[in-house]
Formats: sequence, structure tokens, C-alpha cells
Amino acid sequence: MRLEIDKRKLSDLPYEEFVEKYLLPEKPLVIQNVMTFNKEVLTPSYILENFTDENKREAGWFDADLVDNAMIKIPEIVKSVLDRQDMSVRKSPMRLFMQPGGHVTLPHYDGNSLHGLNQQIIGKKKWIVTSPNTPLPNIPFMFASMVGKNFKYNATVHDFYEFETVPGDLLFLPRYMVHEVHSLEPVNLNLNWVCTPTYPNESSLLGRREVEIVKLRKTLPLINKAFFPDKFSNYGGQGQELIDRYSRDVSTIRMFKRLVKELARYPRLFLLAKQLKERANEFSKNNFNVK
Repeated sequence: MRLEIDKRKLSDLPYEEFVEKYLLPEKPLVIQNVMTFNKEVLTPSYILENFTDENKREAGWFDADLVDNAMIKIPEIVKSVLDRQDMSVRKSPMRLFMQPGGHVTLPHYDGNSLHGLNQQIIGKKKWIVTSPNTPLPNIPFMFASMVGKNFKYNATVHDFYEFETVPGDLLFLPRYMVHEVHSLEPVNLNLNWVCTPTYPNESSLLGRREVEIVKLRKTLPLINKAFFPDKFSNYGGQGQELIDRYSRDVSTIRMFKRLVKELARYPRLFLLAKQLKERANEFSKNNFNVK
């Protein structure tokens, strides 16, 4: 089913209502008119000059420490979320995305059970966000979707939102929401703050998959070396405490059923390998390549 995303003006959205209707139920929302930036100052040249750690450039974003100054000011609603006791915040919780027009991400959901608060600064983006209850097929053990170039969303199979964000829009993207993002303007700049709830959520197919994979990663450490570039010990910013909490209710039988399910996806992966590689290469080559 094609869904309609809620859009609310910041001035008409009390924080308590945001928590009750969106944050805790994990429902996506576009918050409008969050104008905490100056586009005349926060330019592409400023970003390239001041955020030069390119270790994760090919993944599509720069990590950055929590910035709150004259150039980049954290919206108050974001601060309130990051300050919550039931949210785990990593050392570098802010990401910057800057892509040229025509840039498209491979559909994926964010690892480490991340909530995202994504603010459009420059340009315009089209988002296709799929419910974790009707997810796209995943690459084995990973968060990227296993779909080819000609994949089309089917409203009879997938529950998904399709919408655009413009400067001043702040998208709340809950964990496990699969998203494909199209950059529409010559320059597209976004700031994104992330955090991980300190409690698991098994109410969706991807939520259950995540806790089962956490249990696999905890039990079979070789999986971490084979499939995951990040340090498992830093999961969600709290590491072992979150790992134990997320995997606590996953039995050994359930864990091995997940292992079998992931391994069973390899034939499809081999069939789509060339297309997936082409999509990944196309995604990587233009990151931060703006004029």
C-alpha cells in the first residue's frame, strides 16, 4: 500500500506530541520549517574545508562530532531526543551527506538500530521509505537491499511512503525503515543526527531480524569480521550493554534459523551480484563531488 507521510510545522508540534505520536510508535514524520542554518554560510566549500575525514566517503557520508555553533546549530527537538535516557548516542552522532543531482542510494536500512533525524539544508530529495513489516529482500547479513536496477515498488506487496524534502524539512526516520534517496538538485546537502533506542523492538520483520543478527554476531564473532566494517563492541554507542539487551530473548534455535535464512539468500545474491556492484559503484563515485 502506498502510504501518506505526516507533515507537521515545527511551530505546531509540541515535543510531547512528537514523542507520543511519532518517536515512541516509531512512525516517520516530516517536520517543516526547522530553519536552524544559514545557507549563505553553510556552503559546499565550507563543508569540504571543515569536514575532511574521508574514511567513510564511499559509504556516502562524513562522520562528525556533535557540532552546535554559528555554522551548524542543532535543532532543539533533536537535542531533546538525543538527551533522552532511553536513547544511546555514539561519540560522533552527526553525519553530513552532500551529493550532486542524479545521485541515488541503494535501498537500505541503517545498522546499529539507528533512528535518524535528517535535515535538508540545500537542494531537494525524493525519499522512498518502506515499512519494516514489508521490507525489500536484504543482502545476506547486511542492511542493503538485494534489488536490481529495474526494481519497482509494488503497492500490493510493499507498504511505502514516497515524498520530497526541501530546505528546512527535518525527517524523523525510525530504525529499520528501508529508504532509497534520490538527489534532485545540482547540490544536495543534509545533516543527519542518529541515536539508538536502548530497548529492542521486535514488532516488525526487520526488528526481529536485527535482534537475531545481533545474537549471531555475539555468538559467532567471525561473522563480524566477514560482513561488518564497524566494531561490534561499539554497537549503538553502548556496546556490550545494548548487545546483551537486544539479544537477550533470542534462543539458540531461533538464532540458527536466522543463520539458515541468511545463507539461503546467496543464490539470489549471485544472480544480482553484477547489478548490485554497478549500483554501488555508481553510488560511490559521485559522493561529495559537487561544484
